[in-house]
Amino acid sequence: MKAKKRYLSYKIEGQTFDEKTLKTVLRKAVSRFIGEMGSSEANAKLIAFNAPTNEFVLRCATDQLEQVIAAIALITSYNSKPLALRLQGMSGSIKHVWSY
Repeated sequence: MKAKKRYLSYKIEGQTFDEKTLKTVLRKAVSRFIGEMGSSEANAKLIAFNAPTNEFVLRCATDQLEQVIAAIALITSYNSKPLALRLQGMSGSIKHVWSY
């Protein structure tokens, strides 16, 4: 059976990133909060990144949705500079998440 996924739309405030750095920050935050096994189950993946607007879309498993949101909410700084990742919206399809 195919696992259900949710798409989360986020806005970065306080810093700018390139795609590689953003992936690293997200992976470390999720891994630190829910562990390696939970991170594997969550299958959180950066789907799209728009550098000029500092927005990105993340995909994760539905059963780990709350843990992924919490892990990202706990990111408050990077390289000793303040950082906030604001959840703009979530959807069951990639098409609808872009409307946020």
